[in-house]
Amino acid sequence: MQPDGPYRYTHLLGGSPVGKAWAAIDDKGRLVTVAVLDATVAASEGWREAFAGMVTSLAQGSDMAYTYADFSAAAPWVAYPAEAGPGAEKLFRSLGVEYTPVQTSPSPTSAPPVSAPPQPVSGAPEPTSGAPQPPWAAQAGAIPYQPALASHPISGAPASPAATGAGLAPSSPSPHPVPVDVTPRDPFASPVRRITPSGPPRRRTGLWIGAAALALVVLASAGAVALLSRGNDAPVPPVASTPDMAAPPPMPTAPPQSPGIEPPEPGAWPTQWPKFTERDQVQTLVDLEGVGFPVKVPEGWTCTLVARADGYVKYNCGNAALGNQLTGGELIVRNCPEPCNEQWQNAMRAVEEAWGAQWIRSGQYGSFAEQIIEIDGEKRHGLVVVAYFRSGEAGLINRQVVVRMTAPVPEAYQLRRFAGYIRDVTVF
Repeated sequence: MQPDGPYRYTHLLGGSPVGKAWAAIDDKGRLVTVAVLDATVAASEGWREAFAGMVTSLAQGSDMAYTYADFSAAAPWVAYPAEAGPGAEKLFRSLGVEYTPVQTSPSPTSAPPVSAPPQPVSGAPEPTSGAPQPPWAAQAGAIPYQPALASHPISGAPASPAATGAGLAPSSPSPHPVPVDVTPRDPFASPVRRITPSGPPRRRTGLWIGAAALALVVLASAGAVALLSRGNDAPVPPVASTPDMAAPPPMPTAPPQSPGIEPPEPGAWPTQWPKFTERDQVQTLVDLEGVGFPVKVPEGWTCTLVARADGYVKYNCGNAALGNQLTGGELIVRNCPEPCNEQWQNAMRAVEEAWGAQWIRSGQYGSFAEQIIEIDGEKRHGLVVVAYFRSGEAGLINRQVVVRMTAPVPEAYQLRRFAGYIRDVTVF
């Protein structure tokens, strides 16, 4: 039985215990090889993440660039251009499984071509309700992990890719919940990159991303809980606990367009950054579902829920200006599986969009990056903060907060003082 997908499959190239390799033709007549992970295997713990992570790692660390992929399908697949060689076979062998090529002569199948063109893996979610997503969204369209259900999971876990030098070995975490996206299709989610960082070219971070994708699988069963000390003595409102603290964090399966440069450079939170004062016109939002702490924003800002799942919530916070006068961006809060150790923190940070800027360590549990970026020919200031904080009665580090915002360059202080408030209220 041939797999589903936007291709006309001509013949089977080979198979493995976890999937098959097919020769196929796309809607423009180009030859590709397609690696398809079996649906029952994809439903087993760890394999979907291992498959997506290995594809990303190989694409970043070698010449195995893929044409299209769908990691959220019931049977995840990835297509490689035929002229690049046996990409599907290389992928299965990199996963550490035995691969057996088909020995018989291939013969075309009678399956009719699929008329729908392939969709890039970074396609935006379908619209439901709400206003269009603003251009400050740094990574519109990353497809969240969507687990497939099967009643006959295979035994064992993905073999370690460490033997091939491709990354870390996944173990068996619980499947991630699917964020419920409540935004319409992002008009800025074009396959052509619209946001380009200015400044010196960044160092290669591909291996960090691939390793991070697999590390998110490995670390679900990592070692003992460590009690971590506070990094700020300033009095802040208490952080409320949430009922879904045990849920694993939904993570993007597609790599960011421009991740931050790893590892973070040593540093500290900038003391010269402005803070909210009594003279500022601000408002405090205390009822943002799933956030767990009050959010103070400038007068005229709003925070709109755009995605949610167990242990995960994303808001767009900003002003009501149009075009290049927009100031604001994403506020994301997600669970960090316990123990939320350094390995988890590094892996979760490495898959965040950061416009190719260098991460700066701002304390034991936080990092930030700034970059002047260009959107539609206009310079803007970009700021992203990734940090981890305590919540719940146990007082352990178990949640991640991400602030990713842009503003006109003269309005950079607005982003900095908002980020400073988030640091004070969550105490990271």
